[in-house]
Amino acid sequence: MFDKEFLKTLVIMYVEDDESIRSSLSGILKKIFGEVIICNDGNDGVNQFKYYTLERKTRIDTIISDINMPNLNGIEMVKEIRKLDEEVPIIFTTAHGESNYLMEAIKLKISYYALKPINTTELLQNVSKFCTAEHNKLLIKQKEAQLSQYMDIMNDIASIFKIDTTGKITEANDLLSDLSGYTKEELLTMNVSDLLHNDAVVTKYEDIVKLIGSNDEYKGKIKFKSKSNEIFYLKSTIMQLKNDSTSAVEGYIYIGLDQTSDELEKQQTMQRVRKSIIDQRTKESQLSNRIKELEAQLANQPKAAVSGKDTEFIMATLNKEKQKVATLNAQIAHYEKEIANITKQKELVVTDERNKKSELMLKLKELTKENGQLQSKVIELQAYITKMEEKQRGKTVG
Repeated sequence: MFDKEFLKTLVIMYVEDDESIRSSLSGILKKIFGEVIICNDGNDGVNQFKYYTLERKTRIDTIISDINMPNLNGIEMVKEIRKLDEEVPIIFTTAHGESNYLMEAIKLKISYYALKPINTTELLQNVSKFCTAEHNKLLIKQKEAQLSQYMDIMNDIASIFKIDTTGKITEANDLLSDLSGYTKEELLTMNVSDLLHNDAVVTKYEDIVKLIGSNDEYKGKIKFKSKSNEIFYLKSTIMQLKNDSTSAVEGYIYIGLDQTSDELEKQQTMQRVRKSIIDQRTKESQLSNRIKELEAQLANQPKAAVSGKDTEFIMATLNKEKQKVATLNAQIAHYEKEIANITKQKELVVTDERNKKSELMLKLKELTKENGQLQSKVIELQAYITKMEEKQRGKTVG
């Protein structure tokens, strides 16, 4: 069976010099395909193919053509068309006794021979198969182009490198080279352990293997060291690279967003705020001690010895110191709130970046999976086409 909806999307060129045969089969083809270009000989076929593909920019999906025709026969016509398109599937309709064309047809990559009288169902099934194979090839090219675009985007925003199962770096992009201070040539002679910082959670290749375990990937912030021993941080996604045939792990790919500036700024800000809190608490302690001294001084003074003015002065001083303590407590509360806000903002930024990166990674995975599925389908269809060609050659020779 064939997909009628799919056939409705196709543009077919039909070349036949016999008016009665052309009228009969073209009527059937027009009911099935989206557009049918009718040509009455080989020369007309070449001209129509050039007009539709070059001037109208229309993709012709399949050509169905007779072999024996005036002006240009089928072989001569296809030779001209192959100068413009090497892939378009071509089916020859042929009578018995025309096997002398077989070798030339093979060289021109003719997809199929349909013996006259035409078995319409068989013809449509083969057109569907050949067009599906070409359609899938086109989809693969489109997916590969999308993959390339996404990889270009990722290369512009992320450090990307691959390692093998020993930890040796096998590929590295420009961003990693810029961050690490190593040239690409130097990176390709190194092990990932040479880049990992020695006081981080991940310090060597074996740590990565343990972190991923039986999962396909690991996500987390990883601390690295540059050629000049400067620290840089990558918000990393590490994924397994598997063999398409055996599914054995052949290595890992790192995709990391630079978090160095944010991490250092966060650390410096937190240090400043913590220092301010410590300073304020020290001042609070000193003022509290001063208040206690004043209160003790006031309590130890004989009532007769303390004049009204002295009492007023001590009380005013005491209240002033208490006000300072209250102010300091308010400042401490402010700094603690600032720490909480900074932490919350950091979490929001990290979450946003993680979501963006996850979306890109998910799209990459989907495109890679679709690409693999399409390639498998094309291989199956090509095997089917090869089988049909061999079968048809046997029929023709016989």
